Amino acid sequence: MKRPYFFEIFAVANLIVIALVARASLPIVGSPLGHLIVFTLGIGAQAVAGIAVRSIVALVRRDRSYFYVIHSRVWIVDTLRLIVSGAMVIVVYGWIKLVVPIYHPRLFDPELWELDRALFFGAAPTTFFLDLFGARWFLRLIDWAYANIFFASASIAYAWVLSHPGRRIRIAFANGNALLWITGGWLYLLVPSLGPALRFPEVWFAHSETLRFTQGLQAVLMRNYQNVIRVWNGEAATEPIRIVFGIGAFPSLHVAFQMYVFLWTRRVWRTGQVLFGIFVFAIFLGSMITGWHYLIDSLAGLLMAYLAYRSCFPKHADDDRTADDARRGAGGTDGTGST
Repeated sequence: MKRPYFFEIFAVANLIVIALVARASLPIVGSPLGHLIVFTLGIGAQAVAGIAVRSIVALVRRDRSYFYVIHSRVWIVDTLRLIVSGAMVIVVYGWIKLVVPIYHPRLFDPELWELDRALFFGAAPTTFFLDLFGARWFLRLIDWAYANIFFASASIAYAWVLSHPGRRIRIAFANGNALLWITGGWLYLLVPSLGPALRFPEVWFAHSETLRFTQGLQAVLMRNYQNVIRVWNGEAATEPIRIVFGIGAFPSLHVAFQMYVFLWTRRVWRTGQVLFGIFVFAIFLGSMITGWHYLIDSLAGLLMAYLAYRSCFPKHADDDRTADDARRGAGGTDGTGST
């Protein structure tokens, strides 16, 4: 087995840190091991789906090189390590975000709102875009698309990466992904905020009929947030607390993740570049219209994505081979597993 990868070291180190810092919150968070098992199964399913799609493409093209790659012991072991470490990143990120109201209850929403106004020439960009795109049909479209795009994009991205034949691409992507999500989690703790729709709900309540799905999900997260505080204060929770339902606006990791994947796909997967380019735009705009995020949250997310990508993309990747892979599509290999 190869030495530990950065994403493994970084995930384990941060798990130890949050376990030490927030050990008193374990009764609220639940079993980290139990969460790890659940998320491992979920990410494992995405890996299987990606492998199945690439295998079908390889069979259609009568190219057996992909099967030689995925049957190698090194590729299989790396895949298992990627899945387990990816699950650990979710546990660390979720734990940090969940306990924000316990360890740093002060909210910075008013400051973020004013910073937005300063960046947008005195107007609040969230309400500006909400009014600009306030047609009922468009709000209904955004309401449906925002969450569905994010969950679909995460499944596509992880399936694509985990099933990729090239070791260098997979490991570098995982390094940046771990850096992006865990750093974002600590920023939530450093600059706690609820987001415009949860902090200034009167603005978005006027659109409750057209933003039903979004506001329903926001209500679920707010109840989870309140239950964390309730249990911490010795009261009984009104419903089970979920580690993935923490609240944090700054930075927008919804935008950051779309941008991070887009930066990768523009080098190694041409179809994915178009798809995630659309996702970046939709999530960036939708995050403000639905009130999940301030403009500064999304700008910070774009910057974080770029920094994570630049710090982890293989500096000496063979551009000719990555271009070939892009032309072949998501199912292509070069016969050796390289890209």
